[in-house]
Amino acid sequence: MSISLLLSVWWGASQAAWILLGLVLDILFGDPPWRFHPVRLIGMLVTRLEKVARYIAHSPRQLRWAGMALTMLVMVIVLGLVTALLIVAHVVSIWLFRLLIVLLTYWGVAVRGLAEAALAVYRPLAQGKWNEARYYLSMIVGRDTEKLSQSEMIRATIETVAENTCDSIVAPLLFTFIGGPAWLWLYKAVNTMDSMIGHRSAEYQDLGWFAARTDDWFNWIPARISGPAIAVAAGVDGRLHQAFAVMRADGRRHPSPNSGISEAAMAGALGVSLGGVNTYQGVVSLRPKIGRSDRALSVPMIIQAVSITMRVTLVVSLVLGFVAFMATGRWLS
Repeated sequence: MSISLLLSVWWGASQAAWILLGLVLDILFGDPPWRFHPVRLIGMLVTRLEKVARYIAHSPRQLRWAGMALTMLVMVIVLGLVTALLIVAHVVSIWLFRLLIVLLTYWGVAVRGLAEAALAVYRPLAQGKWNEARYYLSMIVGRDTEKLSQSEMIRATIETVAENTCDSIVAPLLFTFIGGPAWLWLYKAVNTMDSMIGHRSAEYQDLGWFAARTDDWFNWIPARISGPAIAVAAGVDGRLHQAFAVMRADGRRHPSPNSGISEAAMAGALGVSLGGVNTYQGVVSLRPKIGRSDRALSVPMIIQAVSITMRVTLVVSLVLGFVAFMATGRWLS
């Protein structure tokens, strides 16, 4: 395998048109709910390797080393397989290669999926069906939802939309434009491991520590793009300066080094305060207040948050597409 062939596969900027086509397909049709979706395959791999890790390692120290090995092995496997698949497609046919870029991007970003998940909570909330809203909310958040009030459910949904603006849209797009679909799926592997084993619970605090830290590293730059992008998107509603101000003031108050930036920008964009008491598997977690407003949370704010996220998608994709064009001098490769 030549270096030039590897670079042609990994140089995402030269694939801008096909990446953007994959993004459009996701916006139009959403993620296909099929059994062999790449994220599900990664999840199956992580589950099997977790069983092996727990069979071999028992003490906290052993589990931490096993968690590091598990995380790195999954990353190498996913990056290697996707790269090999792209190289084979490139050798066989340039059009097969382009088709694969479109499909892997389509499966890797989740713009419509994030919007639909938020709207699934919004609809029953708007109709006063709280138990149904709690059920759909439990599908997208890690916190306990059984006893949440209407206001707490609205807050949880908005916080999830803000955080996943980075995880599901900005970060996947950024990694795809930098390193093509291979790097996109490297990121998806890290993000999937974080969601599966990266929680700070007694069960995973040792095995999942490295996956959680790796996810923090991978999201460091995307989070710092997402926050300003949310603020720019809020400019349509005349809240650009407020979103920037809250992001600068409160973005680092969140326990996560990354999530707080998007959440603070969204709080400023909506003119509300986020944060508060969350419960995870019965354990209470007090999150600092983000935002300076006492404005009450209302159900339509979920729609506003989704609208801002859609604008962020437009802004980020156009900027990345323009940068790619300036770097390569062409849209098609």
